[in-house]
Amino acid sequence: MATTITPTIVTVNTTVTRAPTVSQLQQSGAIVSAGGTTLTSGTYQYCGTLSAVQALLAAPLALTGMVWSSGTVTATTTATIGLATGQTFTTTIAGATPAAYNGTYAATVTGTNTFTFAIATNPGTETVPGTYLPSNAGFISNAATTFFAQGNSVGVYVLELGAQTTAASAITALQTWITANSNPQVFYAYLLPAAWDAASAAALNTMTANYESPSGQTYFFVTTTVANLPTYATNKAVYAQVPSPTKASTEHQLSADFYNWLVNKPGSSNPLAPMSYRYAFGVTPWDKSNQTSINTVLTNYGNLIYTGAEGGISTACVFKGTTMDGEQAAWWYGIDWFRIQVKQALAAAVINGSNSNPPLLYDQNGINTLLAVAQNVANSAVKFGCALSAVVTAVPFSTYTTENPNDYNAGIYNGFSATVVGQNAFLTLTFNLDATQIVN
Repeated sequence: MATTITPTIVTVNTTVTRAPTVSQLQQSGAIVSAGGTTLTSGTYQYCGTLSAVQALLAAPLALTGMVWSSGTVTATTTATIGLATGQTFTTTIAGATPAAYNGTYAATVTGTNTFTFAIATNPGTETVPGTYLPSNAGFISNAATTFFAQGNSVGVYVLELGAQTTAASAITALQTWITANSNPQVFYAYLLPAAWDAASAAALNTMTANYESPSGQTYFFVTTTVANLPTYATNKAVYAQVPSPTKASTEHQLSADFYNWLVNKPGSSNPLAPMSYRYAFGVTPWDKSNQTSINTVLTNYGNLIYTGAEGGISTACVFKGTTMDGEQAAWWYGIDWFRIQVKQALAAAVINGSNSNPPLLYDQNGINTLLAVAQNVANSAVKFGCALSAVVTAVPFSTYTTENPNDYNAGIYNGFSATVVGQNAFLTLTFNLDATQIVN
């Protein structure tokens, strides 16, 4: 029997274009622990709630005794504290008798097995010494408490480096970990213990400076002092904050800024907002009587928590949201957003192009296709508040291949470029008023 062939008017060919997973790098930040958790050294865990962080904290350690004298308690530990003399840390005393010893305090290391903290009134002779929270565990607890006081729209990772004997060794351990986990990059930002700055600001600046280039996409949130702040001058990779002198011992004020850095998720319905003047919750703002120190911090591109009273707003705010190179932090965030997104979009277009019909070929049409992809990302950067303007250009196929024949043979095209003008916010305003008297 002869086969009857029915004429076909329309033939539909189907190809599959795989949509890339949206990059979450800029929402990825880690609180850095050096022995403060039960995590294995070199590992990290995502925590979407405060309780999830608290579940990771290292167990309290035993005290052998506490003695009060003239407003200061000297505590003796069974295990080596692991910090240098003079370093400060936050700890919680629990299970002691009299109970007036119990609480959370800012402690200062005075020896291998001793630290001190302030209690104004004599609690009485200690009969049960109780326990104390290891130095880094107190930092992790306070950081997470302040972080989640800002909201729950984003979580945070906890990165454990393992117990370190000095701040310098902890800084080295972090550098080693970042280097080993740089491809692909795991975290966009790191929240560091204040003890690192207090003990070794110069070493910390040296390490962080490895990431301060314009193409760097790694940031370190550093709690510092008015005296140490100039150590980080011009360092784009450092977002530094000097906490309020009157803050509670349980506050880790920089965590408010850290949350606001990670919660950014630019889109058409939620454009990137400036870091400056964002509300901060659960923190104590600087008192206006410290105006000299406040001005010194801000003039040197440090950040602090201050009141919104000038605008008739009682809520504490972030002042002024700058990295140590003097740029607005959101300016760099927007530039990074474009860099991250355009890289991923072009890579996805090339991969999909090899699986499409017609395929993406290395010719003028192919360059035009990729140029359109890159410009679409540039247009989104402007629409999403990440850039004031963004224009992508491409060297024509004939020009590029004539000048770089070996590149064509190798499938290499290095002819794309972009001019991106970052988006800034208002930081200060001047209003000129002319008060004129009417003369009759």
